[in-house]
Amino acid sequence: MSDFQIFIMLALLLKVIFSFLLARKFHTSLHHSHRMVISMISGTSIGLVVGLMLGSIFQGNLFLATVTGMSTGALIAGGCNWRLGIVSCMEGLSAGLMGGMMGAMLGEMISITESTIIIKLFITLAVCSLVLYPTFACTSCPEPFIPSKKWFFKPFLVFLLVIGFLLGGSWFVGAPVDQENPHIHHSS
Repeated sequence: MSDFQIFIMLALLLKVIFSFLLARKFHTSLHHSHRMVISMISGTSIGLVVGLMLGSIFQGNLFLATVTGMSTGALIAGGCNWRLGIVSCMEGLSAGLMGGMMGAMLGEMISITESTIIIKLFITLAVCSLVLYPTFACTSCPEPFIPSKKWFFKPFLVFLLVIGFLLGGSWFVGAPVDQENPHIHHSS
């Protein structure tokens, strides 16, 4: 297992832990539609990351990549959204299932280098979806207000988080794992 794959698994584990903690904290202040948006964004991005990673690992075996991507994406996405309620958990589970299937197919069709770029983008989206918890909780207040001047630093911190994930993932990417087997490009 490469360092980049370990980085992705640790990022997904942290996503699950922080999703659980943030859902417990903001559960009562989120409306049903807010919970559904959070579960759909996080479930789809998690499923795509898992499916792309497994599609890249099992290139040439689309069936195995699809089945493991769908089941793993659904399991992780359902676990992330479990504290938001049964409907949101089912939404996250189905979004993870769909994302895992699409990611496995995409990972089969593109090269490992290209899939690494897309994985970095979707893992960043998955982690940044954690920002939706406090954002939606704040919009649920009867009178939205800016509590302090420190509040303006939040977008800057999110920007640094995004840049950190994109650059941090690049540090762990070495030579492609399956360089000796050339990838056959599909044409229609």
